Amino acid sequence: MSMIETKKNKIKDSLNKTKKKRKSQSAVIIKTKIDSDRLNSNTVTALNRIFLEAKWLYNYIINNEFNDNIFKTDYKINEVPVFVKDHYEIRELKYLPSQMKQSIIDRAIDNIKGLHELKNKGFPVGRLKYKHKVSSIPLKQYNNTYKIIDNNYIKIQGIKQHIRVYGLENLDSSFDPASALLIHKNNSYYVNITAYKNREKPTVPLQEQTMISFDLGIKNQLTLSNGLVLNYNIPKSKKERRIQRRLSKKAKNSKNYYKLKNRLNTEQTKTTNKRKDTVNKIVHYLSSNYDIVITQDDNISGWKHLFGKRIESTSIGGIKEALKHKASTFIPVDRFIPTTRECSNCHNKYDIKLKDRIYKCPECGFIIDRDYNSALNDMYYGIKKINKKYKINIPVERLREYTPVEMNANTLEGLNISPYVRASFVHESGSLNVLA
Repeated sequence: MSMIETKKNKIKDSLNKTKKKRKSQSAVIIKTKIDSDRLNSNTVTALNRIFLEAKWLYNYIINNEFNDNIFKTDYKINEVPVFVKDHYEIRELKYLPSQMKQSIIDRAIDNIKGLHELKNKGFPVGRLKYKHKVSSIPLKQYNNTYKIIDNNYIKIQGIKQHIRVYGLENLDSSFDPASALLIHKNNSYYVNITAYKNREKPTVPLQEQTMISFDLGIKNQLTLSNGLVLNYNIPKSKKERRIQRRLSKKAKNSKNYYKLKNRLNTEQTKTTNKRKDTVNKIVHYLSSNYDIVITQDDNISGWKHLFGKRIESTSIGGIKEALKHKASTFIPVDRFIPTTRECSNCHNKYDIKLKDRIYKCPECGFIIDRDYNSALNDMYYGIKKINKKYKINIPVERLREYTPVEMNANTLEGLNISPYVRASFVHESGSLNVLA
């Protein structure tokens, strides 16, 4: 057996072992920020040039005039033609290492494959467009493309300086670092590290685990099956709207346009970070206090056609997606089950209008808040799904374990999720009779 075949087999065995290991692990993203104030001039030049050369390489890869077969692009290429005004100039790739080149090539190939799949499904597709800039570069191999020195510094391939970053303290010894992503955004640099951690096996039997269900909505963002209502709304700031108005009056592609564009990106990032932080804290509250989380698999993206700005300002779809990875057991209820129309007491169904906030069953006379009714139905169908999937017998009556009447003000005082979240209880049964 030749040396090349031996090396290939060794790599193959290593990949198989890693795949097997990952099956018992869960992935997390550790977000770190590079301290720009501690970068020397050579490092600043290298970072800026890496992203510039990545753009040159990507545009060369998708240019049929110079590269007729994207799948055979040589990742050791050192020179590429770059279009300048009305002609091409040959530019040297001095700072972009071979592994980063390979990741850029792989990204272009993945984009081509994605377009091909869309075309096969009947979607109208064009060709890949040239990039004005590249804002992220994959760092595929830990200890090669990048390396963690200690809790404060990392080393990136092709850059001599050990780079100071903030946020590495979140990466403790229980995590297994893998790939990363070098990001250039709003004149700052970030490194998002993908790490894996062994899943903790629950010691409590499934029948005895704590569970909660919740209903997502527009008026009330989350209504929990324990009677708790969580509302939050983080719209665009006044400064962001003001910059948008000024930007619309600038000549496109002018210097002042790009200056304002950078300022707008900074403000948008602040707003997005507030929304993400709020969503993450709600997810953490649910996943850390309850073993089983149940909700209906609503089509949140479809709601955007009717409630675009209100969906954007809450990012409620992110709660469901995050819980799929964070909750010990996440149970999605089929979206076509009419949980809003169905009575949680007698399970008869009748039509209810969107403006009606109180559900009054014409069959049994049961009166309940409509969102709370949906949350209880989610719990009902979630328990049935758990019983069928795991072949156990959890009594459906568990959805009545916690009611709004049993909860008190101490619950709200202990619920410090986020300064943007307003917590309250659903109406109790007596007040609902008056509202109905």
